[in-house]
Amino acid sequence: MSRHRIFNFNALLPIVSAILLIVAVACGSSETEAPESAASTGSTPVPAAVDAKDTPATTGGDAKYGGNIKMSAYADTRDWDPKGSASLSSIQAYSQLYNQMVQFSTGSDTTKIEGDLADTWESSNGGQTFTFHLNEDAVWGDGTDVTSDDVVYALSRYMDPENSIGRSGLFRNYTLPVAEGGVKKIDDSTIEMNLSFASGAFLSFLALDYAKILPKHIMEAGVDLNQAEGIMESSSESGPFLLDDYQRGNSYSVSKNPNYFKEGKPYFDSIDHFIITDTGTLIAQFKAGQLDMMNGGFSNLSPTEYLELDADTKGTANGHIIANEMPGSRNWGLMMNTKAEKLQDPRIRKAIYLAVDRAQINDILEDGTGDIPCALWGMGYSLEECETFPGIRDKNSEGGKADLAYAKQLMAEAGVPDGFTVTYDARQVGNYPDVCTVIKNQLSDNLGIEGEITTHESAAGYSLYATARSGTGDWELACQGEGMTVLDPDALLGGVYLAGGTRNYSDWEPANVRAAFEEQKEEQDPATRKQQLSDLEDFLIPTDPDDISKGFTDNHWVTLYWGKFFWLTHEDIRGFNAPATVQYSFKHEDLWLDR
Repeated sequence: MSRHRIFNFNALLPIVSAILLIVAVACGSSETEAPESAASTGSTPVPAAVDAKDTPATTGGDAKYGGNIKMSAYADTRDWDPKGSASLSSIQAYSQLYNQMVQFSTGSDTTKIEGDLADTWESSNGGQTFTFHLNEDAVWGDGTDVTSDDVVYALSRYMDPENSIGRSGLFRNYTLPVAEGGVKKIDDSTIEMNLSFASGAFLSFLALDYAKILPKHIMEAGVDLNQAEGIMESSSESGPFLLDDYQRGNSYSVSKNPNYFKEGKPYFDSIDHFIITDTGTLIAQFKAGQLDMMNGGFSNLSPTEYLELDADTKGTANGHIIANEMPGSRNWGLMMNTKAEKLQDPRIRKAIYLAVDRAQINDILEDGTGDIPCALWGMGYSLEECETFPGIRDKNSEGGKADLAYAKQLMAEAGVPDGFTVTYDARQVGNYPDVCTVIKNQLSDNLGIEGEITTHESAAGYSLYATARSGTGDWELACQGEGMTVLDPDALLGGVYLAGGTRNYSDWEPANVRAAFEEQKEEQDPATRKQQLSDLEDFLIPTDPDDISKGFTDNHWVTLYWGKFFWLTHEDIRGFNAPATVQYSFKHEDLWLDR
């Protein structure tokens, strides 16, 4: 489909970087093959007129314009509209098309927050009021100015409580409702946001790539921007790239937006994304020089496969494929549908928690690279402390043997001493089916729990899990991951342990869990906050090595391991700095091709 656009060539002034804040992490599917060749066009040096601050932070030489980049995507996008999006594959696709108010830096400190659509902002009212000032040169693809009306419209959609499954509205945990002034227009380029309490995490959640600003005038005209065709036909984008083509289940392509408001950006002429689920195909295409990078730090490869690809391609004719390790982690877990009849008894769920051999799972599936499976990843108790906890400790130790004995006792007390039959479900993404296979064998051996595994195309899997929100659900046990959005307890608690969370499909939420979340999110003293979190962890998992009966009073999630992420880039890709989590840095406006 061809694109006809109205360009505003006056919209080319540098965006001003801004402020500070704190730190700041699952998926989709469909199979295809990468292109047979990946020849890139020549590159043109950046004109001397471009200011140094507009060149990538990491260069290794003069930045260059041009080139067609071939990227791999691990799955097809589930959503083109950020509103209901909780899928990593979706955010990877639409992030190149739109902007948010603020963003995480792509420089050496990827936890730093800087301006995107907003040039500048200031806080007042003791940190509860934020006033943002838009870059007045930002335009939509049809030539219409981006204004505060668009911002208020988009953020109000995300702040709708019924949007609980989408990550676009995570910032609303801090803002007042829209009707109470949570977000409001001051003038055409000024927006005010009011918080219910002062929070150091607010800007981090607003900076996530999920919180994209969409064009009010196009959406109010009835254009469905959750469909790729709607985006292309309406010229709805404001971002560094324009959507040119989408082949469902196979590929999507974007080209440079010549009307982009950030001077000198982007550098690439175009990017072709190929949806590749088969690991053998993915590795072969990288080695053959047919792929330049992954679109994000997630694929179906194991840590060993990443590192072997890195080692095997050093000094080769097609170039070195670098496995960039990311500091953020992913929470791989076993979801237990608390509405399913067989899993309503917390004693059964605790028995399952105690019977899982996490060390074996880590060795088989993560090549021993996974971190200790604390429920709150060291934010309450340290990883060293968690290593000694019941269920986590070595199954061959005296404590581990006691864990298994107590798990069997709990099953007997619940009236199922010989086990029962369950269903296992997994999306055909990453290693989820493999995770279920290992757990299935462990629970069969240790508790007599038997069952068969059903795998699903990604979108179908999400739909299946969602059946628990409106009823009892059509599943019982499922293998799933939750990537950290920002490196803050609010992200983990909000994603896994609160009703409506992106990985809490049965809407499990004891009253004390909500109370603990609300208490800790307002706490300004780090030591006090850590103690609050450790108290909550005492409820979520057994934390007393001397008394297995304590802890896991109630829970729906069995933390299996915290796994590492890697982001593959060809040595000719410059300006890349691995983000702190897997949930942002997909605009690619600061990358360039040294080829």
